[in-house]
Amino acid sequence: MLTTGNAAKLYCLQLIDGAAAEVDGEFRIVDLGCGNGSNFRELLSRRQNIRYVGVEPLRGAAEEAQRMLPGAEIINAPAYDVRVEPAHAVVSFSVLEHVVDRPRYFEAMQGNLGRDGRVYLNYDSGHFVADADLLERAKALASRVLARVGSESRYRRRVSADEFRALVERSRLLVVDDKVFNTDVKRLLPLVGPESRESFMERWLAFELGLNELGLAYRDELDAVFRTRNLVLESDPLR
Repeated sequence: MLTTGNAAKLYCLQLIDGAAAEVDGEFRIVDLGCGNGSNFRELLSRRQNIRYVGVEPLRGAAEEAQRMLPGAEIINAPAYDVRVEPAHAVVSFSVLEHVVDRPRYFEAMQGNLGRDGRVYLNYDSGHFVADADLLERAKALASRVLARVGSESRYRRRVSADEFRALVERSRLLVVDDKVFNTDVKRLLPLVGPESRESFMERWLAFELGLNELGLAYRDELDAVFRTRNLVLESDPLR
């Protein structure tokens, strides 16, 4: 199993795994906000042709990623100004809701994307569903205040459907896949024994893919049911 605990990330990792399998030679991944690198540990052990570059602004997380992925290149810096060799896959897992300057972040995704590459992006609403609680609202407000004085590490702000649409429209990217994942089925995972978790992940992903086949067009009201929106983007040939 490429990952556990998140159906959206598993979906993307399966797509990336399939794309890497079709490439003769090096398959390049740039992960803009890689955290501790755990999302890609299994994939890198499976596909020897992958060159992985992880970008992570937090020093401790970047150091942990380098230990976890010793053959990878980990860059300890904000994603905004990082440009490396154009990638087959630019990845952004659960990052956008923590980004202060989102237009610049989109520019970084575009700037690191190869001509025939794809962006695999998901963002979460779980923080903001919980923000009905007064303490959670206070934490979210404090994170935005700190960001104004240069401390972005705990920043979080909901990504609305309108904002995301505007970010795409001003970019040179085109959405080719738009799905929602991570219903409360996720809460069953801690109750499943280790020997059954791979089977659970397969069934959970299949269930939520089936829900997506019902033609659910994304809108903000879905946040309370699906905690993650997942998108695949590519360069718009008309722009």
